[in-house]
Formats: sequence, C-alpha cells, structure tokens
Amino acid sequence: MGIRKISDVVVYANPEFYSSFPSVVCRSDGRLVLGFRRAPERRLRAGGCVTHADPNSWMMQVTSDDNGLSWSQLPTVMAVHPRAGNQDPCLMQLADGTLLASTFSWELIGAPETDTPVPDARRMPMGWWMTNIGVSIVRSTDGGGTWEGPFTIDPIPDSEEAFPGIANRGACRGRMAQLPDGSVLLPVYGSRRSGEPSRAYLYRSDDRGETWRYVCDIAGDDTVHMHEPHLHLTPSGKLVCLIRTAEMEGYGAVCHSTDGGESFSEWRPTRVWGHPHTTAATADGRVLVAYGYRREPFGIRCRLVDAELDELDDAEEIVLRDDGGNSDIGYPWAVCMADDRILVAYYFNIDDGTRHIAGSIVQID
Repeated sequence: MGIRKISDVVVYANPEFYSSFPSVVCRSDGRLVLGFRRAPERRLRAGGCVTHADPNSWMMQVTSDDNGLSWSQLPTVMAVHPRAGNQDPCLMQLADGTLLASTFSWELIGAPETDTPVPDARRMPMGWWMTNIGVSIVRSTDGGGTWEGPFTIDPIPDSEEAFPGIANRGACRGRMAQLPDGSVLLPVYGSRRSGEPSRAYLYRSDDRGETWRYVCDIAGDDTVHMHEPHLHLTPSGKLVCLIRTAEMEGYGAVCHSTDGGESFSEWRPTRVWGHPHTTAATADGRVLVAYGYRREPFGIRCRLVDAELDELDDAEEIVLRDDGGNSDIGYPWAVCMADDRILVAYYFNIDDGTRHIAGSIVQID
C-alpha cells in the first residue's frame, strides 16, 4: 500500500507572467481554493531575468470544483500590498471556514542604477535595491470572495530593524496550525541581526488572525540557517515543524512541540534531501510529505509516513515529477480533496520556459 500518481495537471499558465509559490485548501463543499504569487515575466523585456523578488508581484487565486482536474483560468486578486510586492501566500482554513493567508513583502527602495549599497537592503538580480518589510496576514470569511487586512505580526523580539524605520517581522513559507482551543499558530523565519544565521519563530493569534504575538523560537543554530518552517498538528496533539536549511547540504531539519507550541524540542537533521516541505493528512490517517527536488533530475518527490511523522527518514521516496527544466521549480503544497485523493500543487517549468502552477493528483492505496 502506498502512493499511486493518477495524473499531472496544469493549474495556471500565462507566458506574460511568472507564477510561483502556490498553496491550496479544500472547502467543505469540495471547492479547491489555490493562491499563488504572480509577477511580470521580466524576461520578455530587454535586460530582464528570473527573479523571486519583484515590486509588482501580487497574490492571486484560482478555484476548482472537480477535484483539481480543471481550474478557473481568470485568476482573481487576493491582495496587493500598497507599497510592496507580495510573496508566497500561505493559505490556512480555520475550523469555522475562515481563510487566512500569510505573506511577506519586498519593497523597492533604490533605482537599478544605484551604485552605492543601500544599508540593510539586498540587491536583486534585476538590479533593484529591495528590503523585506515583513510578514502580514489577510483574511476571508466568504471562501475567498473578498479579503481583509493586511494584519501585521509583532516584530521579532530583540532584533535589528529590517531597514531604517521598518521593524523586523521576518518572512514565511509554510502552513499555519490551529489548536483545539481555536488559537492559530504561525511559523516565521529570519535573522535577528545582520550577519547572523536565520532562525525559526512561532507566533500566535487568539482573534482569528487580526493580532499576532511572538511565542518562542522554534529552532536556531550558530551556523545552520533555518528557513521556511512548516507546521503539522498530529492526532496526538504533537506539533511537528519541518524546516528548510542552508549550510547543511540540502537536507532538512525537524523538531516538535508537545505543549501547544510554548516550547520545542532540539532540532535534528533529517535524511530527506529537498525543500521546502508540505504535508497533508490522508483519509486513512497517514501523512503525505512532499518537497521540491532542485537538483538533477529536477522535480517533485514525496513520502508516505505515519500519522505522527516518526518514520519520515525511513519512508520510501516516490518521484512525482522528474522533468523540470532547472532548479527554479517546486514549493509544493498538498491537500486532501473531497474524493480522498491528494493534490500536490507546485510551480514548474519545462526547458526553462514559462513558470507556471501545476499539480500532481495521487491516490493513496
């Protein structure tokens, strides 16, 4: 018994746009709501190139009413930051049906021709000077029809400003979790101070996403960077955090909490090569874990593990895709659909072509 791929699907592709970083939820009526980042395809203009930070990136959404086989082809806007480009929209559906989406944003702060480095800013491939202005949340109470916000999180404690006048609110890529008491937990990552390794942090909201307070550090190290933490709440109440790393040869890290996120165990390296991670509970109670495989053969891979994620390292690795054009692919997000099959959504390219949103539909046997 294991994973059987049924088909691959194209969710959204438009050669005018660079589409990436999807997340998806399944509504109570079976409708799939998929959010993603969409930016102009800069390679269509002279001097343009691939970049993951763009001042014109928006959060968009599409829907499917047939278990992922077909999708609305006119995406609607989830949110547009008034002065910055939105990054990865990470969707979460609360027990009452409310949708939350966490994101972070890059603000353009210098012209491409600027020669003098801008303090606390990063120069991007297009030559822009940009700074990350931090994590915020948008919320929908009508299934994604309208969105309110953004609601910002509290700054990371004891941290330098991200930029003069801009508090350090980190970045995000990974699923939130809702506890039985209704509170929502949000994983965030970033460096407290320039030159320090990135750490993972936990935030909590007790008002359905309007306000967010820091709870604790999830994981950190003197040399290993902790990026893109993802939460999974198990049937026993254990909160597992899967983390992308840097300076660890491409392998991930994992830790867990048994007190509702008030504290976490020491992190340990996994034997899973790939990033970032996504999880989806299957109809029979197991968990599908998927991740991007950003070395040859480029693609998407997954494992089927026990409900508590104790067997992650030893589970068989299944190849979902191995036909990617290069390493600019991945960021999968998995969800169990109304027909009990799993959709693993991700962004992809063939032969370095249009970056688009795609997915693999799998059956759990």
